[in-house]
Amino acid sequence: MLASLVCTGCGTGAGVGSAQVFTQAEDTIPGGLQAGDGPENIQDGWDVRYTRFLVTMGGARATRSDTGEQLRDDAVYVLDLLRAPAQGYVIASFDDVAAVRWDRFGFDLPNASAKAKALAPTTESDRAFLVERGDSIYFEGAIESDAGQSCPPGKACRPASIITFRWGFPAGTSFDDCGTSDGNAGFAVPSGSSVQIKPTLHGDHWFFSNFTAGVELTARRAQYVADADLDGDGETTIDELRGTPAADVFAVPEYNLAGALGGPIETAYDYVLAEIRTMGHFQGDGDCPTRSVLK
Repeated sequence: MLASLVCTGCGTGAGVGSAQVFTQAEDTIPGGLQAGDGPENIQDGWDVRYTRFLVTMGGARATRSDTGEQLRDDAVYVLDLLRAPAQGYVIASFDDVAAVRWDRFGFDLPNASAKAKALAPTTESDRAFLVERGDSIYFEGAIESDAGQSCPPGKACRPASIITFRWGFPAGTSFDDCGTSDGNAGFAVPSGSSVQIKPTLHGDHWFFSNFTAGVELTARRAQYVADADLDGDGETTIDELRGTPAADVFAVPEYNLAGALGGPIETAYDYVLAEIRTMGHFQGDGDCPTRSVLK
């Protein structure tokens, strides 16, 4: 069941309706990314696939700027995005709310704590795994290329057709002031009916060449994952990301790492952490430009 919600000043004005908040994974999570020259391809020859993808999500909220009325549901869930239902995960429902535009909407991707629940078909073991780690996100997968090479900083390049990864990050982030890609802030509740609100999670941001806001004007590259395999065992670990200086794998002008939330980008780990804090979107490709670090 969904947690109890707070609805301050609701049900007034020109009729009432309802709102359902559900989340979906962008196609890049279940479908991966392909090498190619297109704007959404990996442009340095690597294919990307995910074999496990968990996130912590909740805290759905909305406000009317004209009156200050608020909606809020503090429930937090661990979600398996590779096994998500076709219609997405419902993370909050609001009934008998004013049939007007709620122009400020937000949600959280918090670090997992004991209050997080598994939302089916996510398993209890996945919930316990993320809670024990205290991560907001955990994913496993690989980059693959028949012509791939790994070129660790200061070392000779070597053939590497596949590099695996198992990465978890305490990247707790709040996302607010969400709007659609065509500029509509928040959502409108229809009188006597229901609206569906869709926070959307993207799975390609840690391959971006910059930190985007709004339209994703960026190239996508994965070579840094291969180059950060410092010991050459075919897996790039969290410790290896921490040990890889950003200046050695994110060349200028191909990368612009200014504007990261949470501090300067000194290592490959810092880069991935900061890019995760941009992954929350709204109604598909809409943006949530107000982002804050959650402890």
